[in-house]
Formats: sequence, structure tokens, C-alpha cells
Amino acid sequence: MSTGKKITYWDEKVETLPQEELLALQWERLKDFLKYILERSPFYKKKLSVFREDVVSIRDIDAFKKLIPLTNKDEIRAERERTKDPYGGLLCVPPEEIVHLCRTGGTTGVPSIYGLTRADVDMLGSLTARCWYQIGARKEHTVGCATMGGWNNFAKALVEGLRVAGVNVYHFSMPIPGEEVFPIEVLSQWMDVHGFYLSPRPLLQITEKYGERLKSLLPKLQYLLVAGQRMTRSFRVGIESLWGGCIHEAYPMTDVGLPTATCSAQRETFHIPEDAFLVEVIDLETGKDLTGTGCVGELVVTPLLTEGTPLLRFRTDDIGFTVTERCACGRTGMRIGLSERAAHSVSVGKRVIFTNDVEEVLYGFHEFLFLPYQLVKRKEQPQEKLILRVQRPSTAASESQLKERLITRIREAINVETEVQFMSKEEEKSAIGYKLLKVVTES
Repeated sequence: MSTGKKITYWDEKVETLPQEELLALQWERLKDFLKYILERSPFYKKKLSVFREDVVSIRDIDAFKKLIPLTNKDEIRAERERTKDPYGGLLCVPPEEIVHLCRTGGTTGVPSIYGLTRADVDMLGSLTARCWYQIGARKEHTVGCATMGGWNNFAKALVEGLRVAGVNVYHFSMPIPGEEVFPIEVLSQWMDVHGFYLSPRPLLQITEKYGERLKSLLPKLQYLLVAGQRMTRSFRVGIESLWGGCIHEAYPMTDVGLPTATCSAQRETFHIPEDAFLVEVIDLETGKDLTGTGCVGELVVTPLLTEGTPLLRFRTDDIGFTVTERCACGRTGMRIGLSERAAHSVSVGKRVIFTNDVEEVLYGFHEFLFLPYQLVKRKEQPQEKLILRVQRPSTAASESQLKERLITRIREAINVETEVQFMSKEEEKSAIGYKLLKVVTES
């Protein structure tokens, strides 16, 4: 760990390794990981049995990408249902070595379950400590960390990362009403609170409740970390104007246990711990390797150090690109830029419209800032026009005029015809209680 008052890195040696040394370390770990998974994983023993000898003789990462097939969620679910094995054949250790169970959100189907060993938990803690240090957390700080228990590995990793980093953490549960009162109104009177982690829905609930009082209640706040859904510039500016701290994003990939976050130097791309994960970008149609080209494709991830239930070349359904240039913060590892998940889009004519495209325009209106909204996705795609539902503003003098202004602004920004529908607060839908459901599918 770095020492001194001007700490920039959690693990300076690894985080600033020259790219060629980092890639050499990555390859050595990938070779060991391949051997481990071939010996221990029932799922991959079966999946790779037809060319087992070829796998053993792989000589570099390019050969690995060409030979090893991709893995997707449906394969694992099918194996789970066929064998009645809750891990879908992924478990590589005796069951008694699993110390923590976690699951995915289940937004695209029945949740998947994964098992973490003690070493897996320690690794997640160390990697997530890097994320906290990237955004400005330090050992002497106090951070409020709101998660709904530890049901997914990122929730577990957040608290573990703060513990490993030596940060004083108050762990509380959101969005349970009233849980925010103690850290914001009471704890902040007894000690300086420097940071918070909140999911999107709780963040908006707290912001709506306290508004401009947040700056006076949390005068020492330096940073906010948010994960679960991408933030637009309009959203970020609005939050920072009320909270006072700098808002950062984490983008965890739950199945593979990959923690990523922005940093104090920039907030557009996410740092990847390349010493522990191999990340690829592939063309959605051809499967061509787009890694490092700046071209957008699907992110494919292979963890290199996972013991419990590891995966090979896992298709994340996340759409993005990779950046290989050294970051302004000094870190040398690859970064990812994210467009949005395919599930957060609607096809209108020949265009694919993501929720962030709409939110950037919507939250540019002070009347709509932070109000819940949904894009209506017809089962038959593409659809003729964009349908936007947004909570009815309480201050709107003329609903018809406000709708027309919003429609005009969307047409100018996105070049798509739009129908705007107002909904009541009671009609707002959410997924799992902590995410905002921004796309609803209807007939």
C-alpha cells in the first residue's frame, strides 16, 4: 500500500505496472487459471472436452481467444436445470470451502447463484479497496455505505473493500425508509462523514427528502459512489449541486465478480484490474475481436484468480469499448467505456435509443430533474415512435406546453418522434427495490 499524506494508489506497484509487464502477468495467471478450471469445473470439463489437448497447448492470449468458446447465462441456467446443481456445474472447490453465497439481480431471467471462497472474498476486498482509493477514500475517512445486505458480490465487495482499506464504515440498509436519518442527521454531528455509497433509487430518495440541506448536514463530504445504472451529465451536475461532493460511478459485473470504477482524474471510463481479469470487446454480429480499437461491442470477461465458481469468456450483455492509453491519474491498466446495457434500449425505426440518450435531455429541464421515467418498449421491435413516461412535475403550469417543449428538445437532440405520457408517483415501477426500472416492455 502507498504511504504518505498524498496517497494516490492502493497498490501502486500493480496499478502503475508498464503495460507489457501487466500483460505478461495477466498471461501467466491465465495459463494457471485454464489448468485449474479444466481440472476442477464439471461444466467446463464437458464444454471443452472436444479440444482438451488443444487447450493445454495454448501459447498466448490471442490463441486463447480463438480457441475457447464464449459462455453465456443461458448455458449455465440450462445445466443447472438439467443437473439440479445450484451452481450449474461451475463449482471448483468442495462445498464446505464456500463461505459466502451471492446471486445476480435476475433482471434477464432466474437469478444465478455463485459461491465465494475465503480467498475470493479477500481478493474482492483488495480489488474494491483500489476502487475506493481511486475516487478519493483514505484510511482516516468515514464512509456511509448503503446496501441491501450482501446478496450480490458487489454489495459484499463494497464493505469488504472499505474494511481492507482501513476506512471507517457505517453500513446501513437502503431503501428502507428512515435508515438514512442516522448517518446524515446524527452521525454527521459526531464525526466528519467524507463519502457515501448509494444505489440509484436510494440516492434519489435521499436527494428528494433533503434537497439543499444536504450541504449543511454533510459539510465535509468529498465523494459519492453510485453503481447499478449509468449516470448522465445532467444527473451528475444536479446531484453535485445539492450534495456538494464529487459523484463517481462503479460498474460491477456481478456474474464474474469484476469491480470497476472511475477515478479522481476522470469520470468517463472505468479502471479494470487487468492483473485479475481479462476483458475483451467482441463484435455483436461477427464475434471479431475489437479490444483496444475503441470500437463498441459486447464486453466479454474472464476472471483470472477466482476459486469458487469461475467462468471463461463470459458474455456480459454489456455494450462498451476499451481504452489502453495511460489514464491521467497514472494508472496503466486498460479502461472500459460503456454505452449502456442492451436491455436499456428501445429500437425506433432504424435507430437504437438508450435510456441515457433520453435522460440527458429530460434532466436538462429543471421541472423534470430526478423525476422517475420509463421508456415503453413494444414486444415487436422496432417500434414507430419513442414513448416516454415521466412522473408528472408538481410545478408544471401548463402540462401540454411542457410536453411539447420536451418533445421538441428530444427531436432536436436524438432526431426521433416522441410521445410523452405523464404518470403519477404511485405508477412508478422499480426492480429489486434499489434500481430504477427505466424500460418497461408492453404489447
